[in-house]
Amino acid sequence: MKTQRLPAVLVSLLWLFSLTVFSQKQSCPEFSGTAKTRVEERARWLVSESLRQQVARKSKALGQLIAFEQCHVLLSGVLSDDFTKVEGPYFSANGVPIKSAIARNRHTWMMAVAPAEANGKMPDPNLLQITEHDWTLFYRDERGKKTEVASGKY
Repeated sequence: MKTQRLPAVLVSLLWLFSLTVFSQKQSCPEFSGTAKTRVEERARWLVSESLRQQVARKSKALGQLIAFEQCHVLLSGVLSDDFTKVEGPYFSANGVPIKSAIARNRHTWMMAVAPAEANGKMPDPNLLQITEHDWTLFYRDERGKKTEVASGKY
């Protein structure tokens, strides 16, 4: 009986930890000069406040993921030449424990969010594609079918 509770307890602890992390005021790096130029060449979205704001209006979960990655860019390794994909942070959006992933293929970035628990509610939208100047939000169902939800420029 105790071993059946362990996964639920661990997920709950991760969820509470993520609430604490996201509720604290984050100190994010501010880039200028050559450093900002280099970051913009690699991943313009990492220094774009307008992208985060636009996406957050449509998807709280993906808006939170962008904010997290913008604040942790120096630790995450997303700017390295060999970066292709990584499991992102676990956090909570609208009271739902969320897991995330980030991937890059040349200059196209993908971010995905999904419930951290097997019976959790799938965020809508749950997939974000970011290119040099554009973003597109999708809802991807359990069968893999993608439906475009919103798009814009940043």
